Amino acid sequence: MIEQRVVVLTGAGISAESGIRTFRDNDGLWENFHIEDVATPQGWAADPSLVWRFYQGRRRQLHEVEPNPAHKALAELQQGVDSFLLITQNVDDLHERGGSHDVLHMHGELRGLRCEVSGRTEERMDAKDLTDEFASCTCCSEPQRMRPRSEEHTSELQS
Repeated sequence: MIEQRVVVLTGAGISAESGIRTFRDNDGLWENFHIEDVATPQGWAADPSLVWRFYQGRRRQLHEVEPNPAHKALAELQQGVDSFLLITQNVDDLHERGGSHDVLHMHGELRGLRCEVSGRTEERMDAKDLTDEFASCTCCSEPQRMRPRSEEHTSELQS
């Protein structure tokens, strides 16, 4: 018997069907923002408030969308093969909510925030964590500012 191995790479199109705004469409996110201003470590250093607000809007959107049939079909496929690797360029959690597990997110994940001091990540999606006010970590003796976990991975989108 031959072992079945499947690798799937997804991008913005799969999540767009659920209502997630894409970056490069005519009405995409890059129409209102320059990538280097909101999706790079340099952007964070120059204007953390702008980057924070940008990501908080995207994080809040996760509560407004649901996985679509494509997300669910991939989860079903994953159950039927011996070895399955799902790689996504998307930072949303729709694959996981659709039933997939062990998803590799190339550009980080919106659900997580990272402490600026310790580098530890925390999943923070409660209403109090989704405001435009900076969130503070729970890992340091004196709470420190959190930053988006996905922005440090997105500089390769510039190419």
